[in-house]
Amino acid sequence: MSILIYTLMLFPLIGSLVIFTMPKSRSELFRPIAIFLSIIPFGLCLYLFTNSQSKGSFVNIHTIDWIKSYGISLTFGISGMSLLLLFLTAVLMLLSFLSVSEKYSESKGFIGSILVLHFAVNGVFLSGDLLSLFIFFEALLIPMYFLMGIWGGENRRYATIKFIIYTVFGSVFIFIGTIYAGVISYGVTGRLALDFATLSSLTFTTEQSRILFLMFTFGFLIKVPIFPLHTWLPDAHVEAPTAGSILLAGVLLKVGAYGILRVSIPFFTEGFLEYKFLIAVLSVIGIIYGAIVAIAQIDIKRLIAYSSVSHMGFVMLGISAGNYLSLEGAIIQMVNHGLTTGALFMLVGFLYERRHTRRISDFGGIKATMPKYAAIFLFCSFASIGLPGLNGFVGEFMILMGSFATYKVLSGIGAFGVVLAAIYMLWAYQRMFTGEISIQENKELVDLDSKEMISVVPLLVLMLFIGIYPSFIEGYVTQDALLISEIIDIFSGRLN
Repeated sequence: MSILIYTLMLFPLIGSLVIFTMPKSRSELFRPIAIFLSIIPFGLCLYLFTNSQSKGSFVNIHTIDWIKSYGISLTFGISGMSLLLLFLTAVLMLLSFLSVSEKYSESKGFIGSILVLHFAVNGVFLSGDLLSLFIFFEALLIPMYFLMGIWGGENRRYATIKFIIYTVFGSVFIFIGTIYAGVISYGVTGRLALDFATLSSLTFTTEQSRILFLMFTFGFLIKVPIFPLHTWLPDAHVEAPTAGSILLAGVLLKVGAYGILRVSIPFFTEGFLEYKFLIAVLSVIGIIYGAIVAIAQIDIKRLIAYSSVSHMGFVMLGISAGNYLSLEGAIIQMVNHGLTTGALFMLVGFLYERRHTRRISDFGGIKATMPKYAAIFLFCSFASIGLPGLNGFVGEFMILMGSFATYKVLSGIGAFGVVLAAIYMLWAYQRMFTGEISIQENKELVDLDSKEMISVVPLLVLMLFIGIYPSFIEGYVTQDALLISEIIDIFSGRLN
């Protein structure tokens, strides 16, 4: 099992080194090699779906003694929630390579950076201690810095610097929290043990729990991002290349929510109980605010970016409610959002390559020239809205049902986010695809080719599969959601 885990984590890094060492004269091989290297992690994830050990709560698979004299080690493991996010990452990475345009496919820096990003993301989801989690959390910044800063849009410098400043600022708090937790662990165990098993056995005082929860959660919430820490996200999405936007929305936003579920709540539960209502309020504000601002956008990519603020607000509302149903829905919605938003950003990228504009007003009636594209975009829009039978409905329904038991008023307000989502997505679709074509360039648009269809159709299949058969994905989040909810119930009983 440990060999599989390390292969899953290290294979993309090895692949990036292969790409970086290849001569520029063989640029035609960069993408085929990257696709092959992405198939391996994808296949490993499929294999792990058959392993019962991967279906439960977090299990430590292997530990590496890093600084033995101080008891500092790096631990790696897996759980059902980790496996789903690893699978989501593998799918989006593979499809990003398939969909990337020739402009980027022949750049070894671009291809190699995505593979490094794959390595760092896998490291986050496989980390079994605070130190390795922080290391990989920071490692995410390096490839994203280059992807946005070199291959981004006109305002890429501003967006990149803003992204780095926000993320590093949050990472400082995570780092301080890691040191503080290590000091507490040393006082109890005599070693700087930061692995999850040791942390779960420690008894933190109420003050320690609150401080540590605030430190870790603040850093993670910037990554989610939650209102009002979200302002870096629209700029980053607009300026990032298509592959960067796909991975940023599909995978990187999940890192923050994952950190809260894996670290903040299980280990510092008293802090969570103290501040969960505040998180719930900010989540609902984010749901409504993100949706309203999305309605006002004139750039389709910025519209989808603000929709992510709204959708991730639902995820955080489910997490803050803290019961089994809401937590299960939040984890499922993390996967759903990655699929739908990743597909939408991919489709926007296809259209941008043809027209070199993202302004909604620059289109209109293009359903006549791009019928396949229009049908797929509508399908993804319905999935994003949460149409029953598609994946978005499952997660949002479970979140609202679960959170209603804890926050009736806030859940009722948050439910209006579904209505607003229908407004901004369907209105944008109407303006872009229906009516008569009034701009000559739109009459000359070419529909999706076979490469583009192969890139996006697998995401549609997954959206439909989860919407029709949610029990499959639910089976992999049950144990994590159950464990977290039980910990919350235990501490709630103690405080009462």
